[in-house]
Amino acid sequence: MRVILAEKPSVARDIAKALGCTTKEQGFFRGKDDLVTWAIGHLVRLAEPGDMNPAWGKPWRREALPMIPGEWTYLAEDRTADQFAVIQRLFNDKRVTQIVNATDAGREGEAIFRRIYDLTGSKKPVLRFWASSLTEDAIEAAFAKLRPASDYDALGAAAQARAQIDWLIGMNHSRATTLHNSLNCSVGRVQTPTLAMIVRRHHEITGFVKTFFYEVHADMGEFVARALNAAQKYDFDKKPEAEAILASIPAMTIATVTAMERKPRRTPPPQLHNLGELQKEANRRFGLTADRTLELAQSLYENHKAITYPRSSSRHLSEDMVGGLPAVLRALRLGPDKQVHVDAALARAKSGPKLSKRFVDGSKLSDHHAIIPTAKAAPGTLSADERKVYQIVAERFLCIFLPDKETEETRIDLAAGVPKQHPFRAKGSRLVAPGWTAVTGNFDPENKNEELEDRQELPLLKVGQQLPVQDSELVTKERKPPAKFNDATLLSAMETAGKQIDDEALREAMKGRGLGTEATRSAIIQKLIDLSYVERNGKAFDPTGKGIALIDQVLPKLASAELTGAMEEQLALVEAGKLDASVILSQVADELKKDIPAVFASKKMQAAAATPITAKEGELLCPKCKGGLLAKRPGQTFYGCSRFREGCGFTVNTVVAKKAITDAQVRDLVSPAKKYRTKVIKGFTSKAGKPFDALLFLNQANEWKVEFEFER
Repeated sequence: MRVILAEKPSVARDIAKALGCTTKEQGFFRGKDDLVTWAIGHLVRLAEPGDMNPAWGKPWRREALPMIPGEWTYLAEDRTADQFAVIQRLFNDKRVTQIVNATDAGREGEAIFRRIYDLTGSKKPVLRFWASSLTEDAIEAAFAKLRPASDYDALGAAAQARAQIDWLIGMNHSRATTLHNSLNCSVGRVQTPTLAMIVRRHHEITGFVKTFFYEVHADMGEFVARALNAAQKYDFDKKPEAEAILASIPAMTIATVTAMERKPRRTPPPQLHNLGELQKEANRRFGLTADRTLELAQSLYENHKAITYPRSSSRHLSEDMVGGLPAVLRALRLGPDKQVHVDAALARAKSGPKLSKRFVDGSKLSDHHAIIPTAKAAPGTLSADERKVYQIVAERFLCIFLPDKETEETRIDLAAGVPKQHPFRAKGSRLVAPGWTAVTGNFDPENKNEELEDRQELPLLKVGQQLPVQDSELVTKERKPPAKFNDATLLSAMETAGKQIDDEALREAMKGRGLGTEATRSAIIQKLIDLSYVERNGKAFDPTGKGIALIDQVLPKLASAELTGAMEEQLALVEAGKLDASVILSQVADELKKDIPAVFASKKMQAAAATPITAKEGELLCPKCKGGLLAKRPGQTFYGCSRFREGCGFTVNTVVAKKAITDAQVRDLVSPAKKYRTKVIKGFTSKAGKPFDALLFLNQANEWKVEFEFER
């Protein structure tokens, strides 16, 4: 008999159905020769410091840092202890001769299984189930080619090393920073450099000095040309220089064509989606957050079997998949207006050119292929948001079978001006054949929209031909500060460790040196919001005063995107079996022995801690320690206890679920006379974007956390 462990109950149901395990028992399904059970996410976790070593427990002490475990302790989560007990019993049942790891086919899934397996104490042999789709056919095919668990030892080692490194950096630096300076700080290997990018962008915007530049436009009748500066650009920083050019081309001044270039351009369909690209497109097209897009994609994969594994980092398919792609095309459900393109794609798939290596290249695959629809038609029961994400995936898949977009690009250079001639240039583009853009319309998947002036249609002229200037004008434009990050641009910045990289090939090369992974970036962004270091205002992210203060105080290396990206590259080498995880762990431990004393010696942190609290001190008594006073420092978006250096980490944010909380409401919240409750507050916004009303209360049983309470 064998036991199959799935990551979630829903996946266990699908596997049980495919294997004929029809008898439902407490915590598992029973079949003739198989038992299918499930985890509920991370049933087993790394222990808290105090559980590993009593000297590392509360209260936190400087002398205990850095905390470097000799042996790592793992514990079953209390809330799911019953299900862990079921798995432990099944794994150690004498009748069971084999265990199948059927957790999600990726790093996190591997970590979930191995932690559970190790803690159960089982020594049964393990095989690995690996599938990119959860249709019944895909499950049966994956069970027909189970692989030894040892094939994934490097993946498991990388997953374990990543978690242990995050523990070492997060636990030690969070405690050191909190003890030395601030209000209950949370420092993380990936979250802190991500926050630093948002804070840096905030400073660039607030410190931006408004400036203007000038363009000289010449109306040539059929088109508009613009004057060029010495750098062959259109913008002039000095207004007198632009005015002099304008004065030299009064109406009917003759302009002479000095160069004429017309060439065809073919734009291939964009590559298929990995998770990051899917999240970016969903944000740009529909305003969906990265976290929400992953949630919807996971539902399309698990519940509807409509798309393949969503946490993929690959943008390619393997060669052995090509034969099954027409069946996927036939299953597409994009509405009657797109059916003509589906039919054309089917015809090209049957007798047209082969898909290029831009789309099919097994050497470029990671654990999984790109995200595509499955051969199972999407049901009509999809929610509106699920339909949007399915549409994005299905349209991109359809596009790879369609012809290139064809345009004709034209450039005309002219010389005009009396007494001195100046160079002018006009650019234009004419659509010859829409190709794949007939499916996507005006949406630009690569987000490289050209200036409107460069999209005009230009006439065919000859070098030396002369044209009169019909009219001219000086156009004043304002230089814009950098845009605030939104989900799409922040994900791109995390991928490239903060470097601005537009070239697709270079972005691919940077992939291993970014912040986090495809599967973890949206969770990092959400964690920064949950910690009140970042606020979401509309589609944009703003750092809170708390977030700005943290970045101002942490060691610079902790805020460095490049250093964190380099560590991601090392972890990728562990995953590839090219580096032993112990090497990185030793490096991190050695760095901590130098860094923690540096935190306590930081003059910058000491100065920040000495900043006087002036805001209404004396009005609000801290409900947690009963000895401190609550106040806001200048620029902060939260109330904090004045005894934070003594270990009181109590805070109250002034924005909760996108709703500003008034001083009067904070006063009610911390007042024992009001039973630590506000009145009903209207206008909160849920993570799904839905409005709701609730009162706030302090939960004394949960370390005085602010929580919602709904009227009955």
